[in-house]
Amino acid sequence: MRWNSARKEGLDRTEIDTILGDMLASPVFTAHPTEMRRASVVERETEIANLLQAYEKAANPSEKRQIEDDLYREVALLWNTRLNRPERITVQDEINNLVSAVQRSVLPALVTLYSEWGRDIPHDGALPNVLKLGSWIGGDRDGHPHVDEITLNYAFKEQARVAFAFYAGQMDKLDTELTVSDEVTPVSDALQELARKSLNTDIHRVDEPYRRTIAHIKQRLARTRAQILGETQNSRATDTSALAYESSKAFVRDLRVIRDSLASHGGRRLIGTTLKTLMRIARSCGFHLLSLDLRQNSDVHERVIAELFTQSSELVDYLGMSESERCSLLYAELANDRILRWEFGKYSDETRRELRIVDAAAEIVKIFGPEAFGAYVISKAASVSDILEPLVLLKQAGLVRGGPQPHCMLKISPLFETIGDLEAAPEIMKKWLGNFAVRSLMGRPAIQEVMLGYSDSNKDGGYTSSRWSLHKASKAVKAVCDKAGVSLRLFHGRGGSVGRGGGPAFAAILAQPKGTVGGQIRVTEQGEMIARKFGNIVTAHKTLDSFAAATFLATVPKCRDHGPSHDAKLEEQFAPIMDQINTVSFEAYRGLVYDDPYFLDFFHTVTPVDEVSHLKIGSRPASRTASGKIEDLRAIPWVFAWSQTRFMLPGWYGFAAAVRELKIEDSVLQAMIQWDFFEVFIANMEMALAKADMEIARQYADLAGEPEEANRIYAKIKSEFDDTVALILRIRNAPYLLSTHERLRNQIERANPLLNSLNRLQVYLLGIRRHGNRHKLVQLAMQLTVNGIASALRNTG
Repeated sequence: MRWNSARKEGLDRTEIDTILGDMLASPVFTAHPTEMRRASVVERETEIANLLQAYEKAANPSEKRQIEDDLYREVALLWNTRLNRPERITVQDEINNLVSAVQRSVLPALVTLYSEWGRDIPHDGALPNVLKLGSWIGGDRDGHPHVDEITLNYAFKEQARVAFAFYAGQMDKLDTELTVSDEVTPVSDALQELARKSLNTDIHRVDEPYRRTIAHIKQRLARTRAQILGETQNSRATDTSALAYESSKAFVRDLRVIRDSLASHGGRRLIGTTLKTLMRIARSCGFHLLSLDLRQNSDVHERVIAELFTQSSELVDYLGMSESERCSLLYAELANDRILRWEFGKYSDETRRELRIVDAAAEIVKIFGPEAFGAYVISKAASVSDILEPLVLLKQAGLVRGGPQPHCMLKISPLFETIGDLEAAPEIMKKWLGNFAVRSLMGRPAIQEVMLGYSDSNKDGGYTSSRWSLHKASKAVKAVCDKAGVSLRLFHGRGGSVGRGGGPAFAAILAQPKGTVGGQIRVTEQGEMIARKFGNIVTAHKTLDSFAAATFLATVPKCRDHGPSHDAKLEEQFAPIMDQINTVSFEAYRGLVYDDPYFLDFFHTVTPVDEVSHLKIGSRPASRTASGKIEDLRAIPWVFAWSQTRFMLPGWYGFAAAVRELKIEDSVLQAMIQWDFFEVFIANMEMALAKADMEIARQYADLAGEPEEANRIYAKIKSEFDDTVALILRIRNAPYLLSTHERLRNQIERANPLLNSLNRLQVYLLGIRRHGNRHKLVQLAMQLTVNGIASALRNTG
């Protein structure tokens, strides 16, 4: 972290402690289907990367020769590993892949980070847990028929398995460190009491109360693990008198006894990194490891709640009600302690499935505590009733306590995704926070989480309109929360590609509107970006450190010592211009994508979207419905298809058209680049343009069934592309794209010859496949080209 800036600006320890105490930086892992590589391939590539790093640090020729041998072996293994998946992976596979990555690289990175931060950050007392790991895998059922109560329980069991293995390893390490004898140094009464509970009668441990205490804690952990995972313990190897921990907090309390005893008896230096880090991670990760989000679409909630009311004693026609009538009914339902479900209700499969999931969630809360869940995310939130409906659903399982002051055990996070929803978000949140019951529902501290969707807003209105609408919504929702007296936590639903909010996370966080970070932020880490950013300990360390640093610096702007000045006057000056650009860009984008009668056919025939949807990429369906319309297509395959063809259209289209129509002078745009938002906006667009190739895209356009119409649309896109590149170069006053990012530019140029060959092969395969050749080798080759192109582009979905 860049703590020197904190010292330089004169922040004292109390100020830093206050900021860190309220800080939460949470990466949330999702299994969105943009990771084309098999887990086996990712593991081989990760091991090769680790060996290359080890080679650079090798101390002598002998060590280097051994690493070279290991490298040859790993490369040979990779060459002989099947690249494609024979079947679509399951949700359970995705859970296994994630917990494997967390165990392999994320947890070790956390250990190192907390050790470094404890040493480098000027603070008093214990360093707070600024990082909290989250996940959607196993709990995200929005349009996903394979996520249910079974996957939910499986996710928590596998996560717990990794957590217990980690704690066991750290306790073993602690056992080798704390060889303190009470014949040399006294210990606290509380420590002696714990030591006496241990059945370790080894004569070599009689005078070592710390090690006997550690043995007792290890036995309690083993009992807890067996209880949670349903394992059978070996009675001979187990202290049967050791009770399972009722919660991870009890585990931390025992660790605190060790720490306090050391500290109070002259052994503060003996506390060491292992114990401090173990306590931090136990406080942050508990026995659940990752805080899982539950997510469902508001349309499903509406149908389920309507059915619950219809079959209740009230016989209410919920679907026939107005918005105000619905809200009144839902608030009234939360104000009493009854439940709507009844034993003999004849519910649909959908309703029964939703009830089973919330029942499973309630059982998980009993085992792991409410911190096991990050939030309940409501997709397509467009009204206050959309926020209230899942609360009534959760009430059926006891996760919401009804009454005059209702309380919810889970944070509720409305997700605003489309341009229209983003524009409506401030008014919806104003109405939501204006009800007296809401403060009681959110508990203490009063924090309202709001999720912002980058993907669907881009598909809806294009890159420019999406980014500006997200920026404005963030500011407006923050103002609403400030007025209501509650804290705001923004949850950014970003993908890997520019079209889905991708780009350097550090710069993106610093470019958030002033005050909207406030020490609290959650960001999704999706698909292929998990392996890229968390695949080994070094990259995981860098990613998490950068994420936490950006959160701190965005919270304390005066500590920032880099990048364009975050000046409110710049935003005040240039926001009206962005409003104009946004309006015209939106019209230009919609004019092409939604209003051109041939564009839908162009998209389906020019891109491999239909072929990609049948590949064994992820467990999730490519569309919510089978209509084939762009509105119904998920944002991920939309962006993925444009990336494969090198159009990169979601990352740039519409901006140049707006600037051209509005006749904005280059000098104005060059002045705007000093504004954080605009700098990041241009930088990400520049990256998308650099990865695009209109000559390759032309070859895909030749696949279209109606050449005349396809030529017309391609010519329009090509013209806009050329104008956009020229405009970026003028704004940057640069001779070529990425002129200030030579490393990235060189990476792209080195990859292009092979990448272009893969694109040409894919065009050929698409052509013969669409002419009836469905041979399995054609299908295999098609999948391999998709894999190769995605890997070369690095961030495609």
